[in-house]
Amino acid sequence: MPENTIVFRREIETLKVSESRIEKNRDMKVRHFHDSIELYILLEGTRYFFVDRTIHVIEAHTAILIPPGQIHKTSTYGDDPRHRRFLLQLSREGSEGILRDTFAMGFDEFCQALSGPVRISDEKWPEFLALMEKIKTAFSGETPYLPMVKLLAHELLFMYTEELGRIRAQKKESRDTAALPSDTLSSIQQVIEYLNDRYMEDILLDDLARRFFISRAYLTRSFRQMTGVTVVQYLTVVRIRRACQLLTETDEPITEIARQCGFSNTTYFENVFRRLRGMTPSRYRRR
Repeated sequence: MPENTIVFRREIETLKVSESRIEKNRDMKVRHFHDSIELYILLEGTRYFFVDRTIHVIEAHTAILIPPGQIHKTSTYGDDPRHRRFLLQLSREGSEGILRDTFAMGFDEFCQALSGPVRISDEKWPEFLALMEKIKTAFSGETPYLPMVKLLAHELLFMYTEELGRIRAQKKESRDTAALPSDTLSSIQQVIEYLNDRYMEDILLDDLARRFFISRAYLTRSFRQMTGVTVVQYLTVVRIRRACQLLTETDEPITEIARQCGFSNTTYFENVFRRLRGMTPSRYRRR
């Protein structure tokens, strides 16, 4: 079997479905954040899953909903990179109406209120598998029946929210971080919080290591192991995400936004922004 196999992948403008079996480590793109809802379901294996500011350890039969705009990465847990995952992405345009009708929530409110990792119960897991197969079947062929695909995709999303509600109602302590070494988790979580709070400053790896009383090598290795990205890559994404917010919500000049987001050179800021967002800051603001 090939090292990494795409089992299934189809997409339309408002919906994307894929399933992959991964046998060997691979780097995900740094620009792994987007404007859609993403429902990630781990079918086999165990993974570190980093979302925004939080590191999880997720096991097979776990689903995790990622709100739009949040950086997220999976990386190898332990020494075995093998895993299989199912991925569903739903756009704002394709989901806003049905989310309001079903939950009386808009797209953004739904994403913030009903996100996070959920270990699917043994009783419900066969239903999840059956529904994923129905989605793939409806999406297959030269002329897939798209209304049925959309209906089934949202049904899968609703099943996830039911399981999330069950977990919250039981008020059980989450199992997702149980296997994390507490000292390592504490150190890396503190670094993550610091980067989010001080992104506008000139931050150096040596200074971070001294501040948190760890070696530079340990910081570099542990941060990447648990988040899937380097410290510099994560800091860059935090800065660009903040820049997107300022471009959308303020009339500040681009040079001032660059400065506020920790970029001393506007040209460099524009180059990084274009690489991560696929367009210039000016075009992003106009759009």
